[in-house]
Amino acid sequence: MGDLRLVRADGIWHRTDILGCSYVDVAPVDEERTVDRAALSDLERCPTCTW
Repeated sequence: MGDLRLVRADGIWHRTDILGCSYVDVAPVDEERTVDRAALSDLERCPTCTW
């Protein structure tokens, strides 16, 4: 519990759930992963997504 599914596009991580942004729908995805919320501080995160 607490894991988030993220995708990296243009070097920035985005959420893929309802709290993410629409950018991931149109951007080419470079990487996809599931991370624990505790690991979020190590990632460059999209400012539009709700964290």
